[in-house]
Amino acid sequence: MIYLLLTWLVAPVLWLRLALGGRPAQRRILVIQTAKIGDFVATTPVFRALRQRRPDAEIVALLHPVNLPLARGVKSIDRTVALPDGGFRAWAGKLWLYRLLRGGFDAVIVLSPNLSTYLVPFWAGVPTRISVLPDRRQGSTRLAWPFLSHGEPHLAGHLFRETALRSLGGLGLTIDGDLLATASQVSVADVPQNLHKILPQKTAGEALVGLGLGAGNRMKALSADQWLVLARELLAIPVSRLVLIGTADDREAAQELLSQLPPARILDTTGLFNLSQLPAVLARLDCFVGVDSGATYLADAVGVPVVDFMGPADADDQRPLGSAAAVIFSAEPCAPCSHAFDAPYRCRLGTRACIVNAPVVALAEAVKAIIRR
Repeated sequence: MIYLLLTWLVAPVLWLRLALGGRPAQRRILVIQTAKIGDFVATTPVFRALRQRRPDAEIVALLHPVNLPLARGVKSIDRTVALPDGGFRAWAGKLWLYRLLRGGFDAVIVLSPNLSTYLVPFWAGVPTRISVLPDRRQGSTRLAWPFLSHGEPHLAGHLFRETALRSLGGLGLTIDGDLLATASQVSVADVPQNLHKILPQKTAGEALVGLGLGAGNRMKALSADQWLVLARELLAIPVSRLVLIGTADDREAAQELLSQLPPARILDTTGLFNLSQLPAVLARLDCFVGVDSGATYLADAVGVPVVDFMGPADADDQRPLGSAAAVIFSAEPCAPCSHAFDAPYRCRLGTRACIVNAPVVALAEAVKAIIRR
């Protein structure tokens, strides 16, 4: 709160400085997107739209470190900066951001808003200061909205990617159907040398189905027993082979599946590839099924048909948008409880009913429908 009070005290001087500085051409644009994998992938249309509408601008992305490998596959980004440990907390974090912004940025676009990202661009004298505005958990940060040159409210029932794209109106860009239709896209930039050994060429008529065992938010994760039911349903398709996708943390679940399923029809890739290589792995699949997680959005971004179980996640805020994507919802009355600006990491009821009662057979049927097509 002290930062907000101090800013209001000196605001007249800062506004005068901005007025005297004029409005320079938007040659250097910083996009602040410090959320995790799925949120980053879902907002890659912002970088693509900027490149299309501002082809001569330098586009810099301030990202959570986990997303730096993926950013190499987003050709619209010229340079990346990693969020430091501790983020923007305390004076040290705000001073770090201040020094970055004083490096000559003409515009900043905030897709991960908080009090620091409202105040510091104003302190640094960035001429164009744009941010999406949360619809939940706003608190005292609302008092900092006047320090923006443009705020784009996120509206319930609208996709966050649409809110992010509409915020580009603060740069003077026309918000039309073409801009709002910009798709998520991540290029296959890092192909692992051993990929052909772990995922050999398919036989004629064979279908590779990826099972996304992991979830960055463990509240969304299916149990090993649920994956086993789903896998058995999918192996009833004679032409299918299953590819287990996940990190080293998912190896235990993968081993449990391997111990109870025909090994000749299971390919385990858990922990074998890093994040920058994952798009190349996913691109080899005919279908991917998982919960609402980063891998699901990555599969969608490389053009693979996905089946996404939303569980606690609000599909009105964010969901896969590929032409062949199937989105499956929880029937529990408490769902959805996880939103763009209010994403709990623990079930507030303590039951995880939306996951425990997940419609596993319905997920399998959606996969079968994709394979039949």
